[in-house]
Amino acid sequence: MLAFSAEDALAIPQRALFIGAQPHPALRAWPEVVGWQPLRPLAAAWEKAGFARTEDLPEGKFPLVMVLPGKSKDEALAWFAQAKDRLEPGGRLLVAMPNTAGAGRFEKELSKAAGNIVSIQKHKCRAFHALLDEADEAVFSGWRALGELREISGFSVQAGIFSSDHIDPGSQLLADHLPAHLHGNVADLGAGWGFLSDAMLKRCPNIERLDLFEADARALCCARMNLACHEREITYHWHDVTTGLPEIYDAIVMNPPFHTGQATDVDLGRAFLKVAAGSLKRGGKLLLVANRQLPYEAALEASGLAWRKITEDKIYKLLAAEKR
Repeated sequence: MLAFSAEDALAIPQRALFIGAQPHPALRAWPEVVGWQPLRPLAAAWEKAGFARTEDLPEGKFPLVMVLPGKSKDEALAWFAQAKDRLEPGGRLLVAMPNTAGAGRFEKELSKAAGNIVSIQKHKCRAFHALLDEADEAVFSGWRALGELREISGFSVQAGIFSSDHIDPGSQLLADHLPAHLHGNVADLGAGWGFLSDAMLKRCPNIERLDLFEADARALCCARMNLACHEREITYHWHDVTTGLPEIYDAIVMNPPFHTGQATDVDLGRAFLKVAAGSLKRGGKLLLVANRQLPYEAALEASGLAWRKITEDKIYKLLAAEKR
């Protein structure tokens, strides 16, 4: 986490932008820090801690821009460029990353463009900062392009969101086996950039309304673009599914996440299943795809769902369940 010691206090500017913002007690005394965070659970934590949040990256200039990147290389480099674009003359870029996320590699990348890196290491993390007034604009131009929309099989995607360089094979397996009889009000949990939603709308003519729930605001923005060709009622929710759903559904489809950051988190998938079970009508259908080794069958039974395995391959399994 980004933080300053007391001896650094005189060097801290009044204003700062925090890209990938996460709360920390050391930030509480800061006069003016505004955070941008596309992931709903982390954005909620930032707001709950009392910090100012911006929905979109602001166009203004700041004397300091702090960056706490995710695990995507393209995302991190694009964020470096977006940070540079928001620095005042003489402004400083400050980055913090775990060593396990490639902090050393990214420090070297930034040094190629800036050349005046100052770095410290502590708690298996690395923080490095630089003035960018004389940075290599050609390098930053290439990094800036990494953050632009890209296309996968006709779908718009963006670096940093789930499955941003290919169609997820688990989602493809589920799409290939979608039953055409799904009907009524349907939800796509962890909808990403809309691949499964698009498949449902094409295959299931009796879906009356489709609700997408997605924690990554960037992915949800892509989903809006990717589903704009469909004329049925579609709603988009920037939402943390683990906190529950606002409605009850005839059917729910999902490829549940099972990572928190870089760590495997089976409980995250189980939380999705529990919420889905509580949000189905009696007789409602749940379709999900998951890695074969993930122990979701017991979670389905514990939630009062009768389940069966539709198919599987070497990596994934496709489960169908019904609320008793």
